[in-house]
Amino acid sequence: MAAEKMEWLVSGDCTEACTSPPVCPYYWGSSTPKDLHDGKNQCEGAFTFHIKEGYYQDVDLSGLNVGFGFNSPVGGFSVREPWKSILYIDSRADARQAAALEKIFTTAWSNMGEVLKVKKAPMSFTKEPVGSAPEPGYGHTIEWQGAYNMKAEPLMTMNGLPRYISGMMGGPIYVGKSTENKFNDPDLPRGKWDRPEMSNTYYEFSLNPEQLQWVP
Repeated sequence: MAAEKMEWLVSGDCTEACTSPPVCPYYWGSSTPKDLHDGKNQCEGAFTFHIKEGYYQDVDLSGLNVGFGFNSPVGGFSVREPWKSILYIDSRADARQAAALEKIFTTAWSNMGEVLKVKKAPMSFTKEPVGSAPEPGYGHTIEWQGAYNMKAEPLMTMNGLPRYISGMMGGPIYVGKSTENKFNDPDLPRGKWDRPEMSNTYYEFSLNPEQLQWVP
């Protein structure tokens, strides 16, 4: 008997850059470098999702991009306060696609915190291999027009393999560093930074109604 089709599913590539040095301390459960964050344990950054395959009921979502610009709470993990974010949706999405993406990604973010606003913007996601097959690392070039520009390169081992850490669910999180990392949106409380040479992570993601955690 065939498995029942889920109401929605999206999967593809995710890359993230923040304002802490590699590797993002939140993946280690440690405090952020306070000298980089006004003497406080806090961080700012952005997740970008490129949907390779996706649908919501009968709405095709393949090929679209989505992003969160975010602030972690002051005090880090210990305070257990909501993370604040702005949700960006690819301007190529039509009304039904945009509504579907808003529902999916605000639901996923509800595990972390609060979406302050939802905006549409032209968004681009480029992923390029770095190093030799069969296991290259990947560099990324991201733009949310008018708000965010990020370029990043992978961190590689001495024998030419991409560096990674174990993710929250046991899957690999590949690590890199940004060479460009600019964000400007006054609707996010700490919504302006220009911090190259900071942490970058990238991995494959998959979300569905039964799996709302995108970090592997």
